[in-house]
This record gives sequence, C-alpha cells and structure tokens, in this order.
Amino acid sequence: MVKRSSKEQDTAKGGSKFDQEKHYVLKNIKTGKIASSDNWLNRLAAIAILKDESSGIMAALPLDRAQRLLQHNKVIEKDLRSKTNNSLRERTRKQAQDMLPMLAALYSASLLEHRVRLKTEFCNWIVGQMSDHHSLANKYAQNKGCDDLIDANRTARWWQDQLKEMQS
Repeated sequence: MVKRSSKEQDTAKGGSKFDQEKHYVLKNIKTGKIASSDNWLNRLAAIAILKDESSGIMAALPLDRAQRLLQHNKVIEKDLRSKTNNSLRERTRKQAQDMLPMLAALYSASLLEHRVRLKTEFCNWIVGQMSDHHSLANKYAQNKGCDDLIDANRTARWWQDQLKEMQS
C-alpha cells in the first residue's frame, strides 16, 4: 500500500476545493481584478498545480507559466450566470417590454406635433425619465411593480436593443 500525504488524502476523499461543475478564474491578489492572463488553459494549469496533479496528461499543460501566475494571482470560484428562466436580467427585459408602449405614449404626448420622433432621442428620454424619481414614467413603473427595471439604471443603448426586440 502506498502512503499518501494529507493533501493527497483530502483529494482522494473528495476534499478538494475545486469542482468540475463550477467556474473558476485567476484573480490578481493585489488589485482584486480578474487577471489579464486569465484563460482556460492557464486556469486549468493553475488548478493542476494547486491540486498537485502535474503528472500524466496534466504535464502537457503550461505548468511553468501557471506557477509564475500563481505568485501574483489566486484561483477563485466565480458565480455562474443564472440558467433559470427567472433571472434578474430576464425579468428586467420583460418589464421593459411591458413598459415600452406606455413610455412611447408618454413620449409622444411630451413632444410638439411638428417634431420628428427618433429612436435615439426616445431612448435618451427614457433614461432621463427612469432616473428622475418624480417623473410620470418612473411613477408608472413603480405602480406596475417594475422595481428591477427602475433599479437597473439602463443605458440608452440597452433601451434601443429592447426596441429592436419588440420589432422583430
């Protein structure tokens, strides 16, 4: 029987802190930002070094580079984006789709009759209205329960994308 070190025993028992189902990234220790050299290959090599599994097929990984990267970076688990249908992003988009007809009516009422209605101006108007807590559009959104949309502080470009979604 081969005697294993405590680190190897933890790994053999499933005590490893790395899970294949999760998403890991290299994070700079000093700045706290994702490392500029973070990619799947460097990440995998860093995990192999941390798990002390650098033999066999793992030896083909850039282990020397990963060793250097681990001097200034650490491997962290990052939250995966939601795969469920009820994510915040989807709820916000749905609320925007529901609000757009009413917002268009409010925008048309606020313009002079001879004025041309442009999408970019409309989207800029929406951003201004949603950021003003006393505006009629913001109050309407609050009454409809669109709290995710109000808190999101979306840009004019995001609103343009929502208009494109409605048109298609």
